Amino acid sequence: MDDKEIYVPEVNDYVIWTNDLGTVDEGWVYWKGDPVDNEERAKYGWRLLQNYITIETGVRRKPKCDYERLTKNQHKYIHTLVCCYEHQWHQLKFVKRRKSKHDQDVVNESEHVYYTEPKQNHNRES
Repeated sequence: MDDKEIYVPEVNDYVIWTNDLGTVDEGWVYWKGDPVDNEERAKYGWRLLQNYITIETGVRRKPKCDYERLTKNQHKYIHTLVCCYEHQWHQLKFVKRRKSKHDQDVVNESEHVYYTEPKQNHNRES
């Protein structure tokens, strides 16, 4: 990837993030927000939003407790996540992509998309 290509992270990408302070986090992209139309929000005087992803840096089993037994909570794990905002995505390094969080098989890296220009819909019929 050269300097002109912009990496756009997607859910199920494994990334390494070295931030401005030199801290390194790595893990699976767990969630990605939808693009936000801030021009529309500004027009109405609403607070502007920042798009971000969460990177899962750790997973551990939840401890057993009485509250869990009473509520029948289905969640079995505690996930540690860090937020990476869109203006920080240039600090991410793409490593690999898995098929889904339930299937750890790695997808061929050549299937990953890097954008050098705005994304266009080439499947549209004329």
